[in-house]
Amino acid sequence: MTPLVRILTLLLNLKPKPVIMSAELEKKDFELHSLRNLLGLQDSEFSFLEKLKAEELNLLKSQILQSVQSSQKEIFTTMAKVSHYMPNFLNAKVSQDILGPIITANLSYYLPAKEAIGIATHFSISFFSDVIEHLIPEKISEMIALTPIDIMKRAVFELIKRKNFFVIGSLMDYTPIGSVDKIARAIDDPEHLIHITYNCQDKGRVLKLFQEFGEKRIYDVIKAGLSDTLYSEIKTIYEHAEDDLREFTRKTIENREPTLLSKYETILS
Repeated sequence: MTPLVRILTLLLNLKPKPVIMSAELEKKDFELHSLRNLLGLQDSEFSFLEKLKAEELNLLKSQILQSVQSSQKEIFTTMAKVSHYMPNFLNAKVSQDILGPIITANLSYYLPAKEAIGIATHFSISFFSDVIEHLIPEKISEMIALTPIDIMKRAVFELIKRKNFFVIGSLMDYTPIGSVDKIARAIDDPEHLIHITYNCQDKGRVLKLFQEFGEKRIYDVIKAGLSDTLYSEIKTIYEHAEDDLREFTRKTIENREPTLLSKYETILS
């Protein structure tokens, strides 16, 4: 075999490296989404920010939030003090009828978590969801943990209707895992479950629940995920899956629809 033939043979036998979204790219994608959600910008208005790194985007987000809060600190502090002397249902009415979701969201940062949730339980689910869309989840983790599960479920379903899967995924990162499990089990549409998991930063945390869903649920999710429209999302999700979940999924496909096996293998390659 000549050297040229040997080289060509080696090249033909080389397998292409899988395209895997790195942790840096995932973090950057999350921060871009978070900034867009905070500022209410569209993708087309956001292209110049793609030049920044994830940590730079996070710093920019923090500075914007700090600037907004600092410039209105005296007002929000005064409002928070006044709210202490009003019953929760009245605070809720003032928030919905007068303040609006943006001011209410910023005011919540100045309230004790228990008090903020006490007021929020009197919101309509629509307004509660409006407020959530203007909050930074990492700054309200205590509030999220204190939110009654029935209210959280209803808010998630409202946000699903709005197709705001980014906000839901961000919330799930700071929601106690037991509540995440209950919410996930209540979501019937596997497509919605895929979108939400894809928008979680800590996908591995959610994936630990997947195998507990049982064979039928795993099959429904993977079958939906292998469609052309969801393929890139399920591939990114399963890059975070542990070997036991990958193997469980493989056996599930073999038992239910073996023709999908070859396509499933491509998301693992």
